[in-house]
Amino acid sequence: MILAGNILDFLWPDVLLIAIYIKNRRPIRALNSMSPYKKLKGKPPLVYYLKALGSTVYFLIAEEDRVKSARFAL
Repeated sequence: MILAGNILDFLWPDVLLIAIYIKNRRPIRALNSMSPYKKLKGKPPLVYYLKALGSTVYFLIAEEDRVKSARFAL
């Protein structure tokens, strides 16, 4: 997971926390295919927001902070 995502060394502690978070939301045999989260909370976990580690992300620069390059100005 870490090696495939080319994660920087200083992010490893966060990646470990994410791995534990995901592990607690997947079904396990000891609980008859129930996740620890469901056993504790009584409802299935929401995981729709999880993204692949190392996936490409984009951020938005606020319009007032954008600067046009003089090279491309007409």
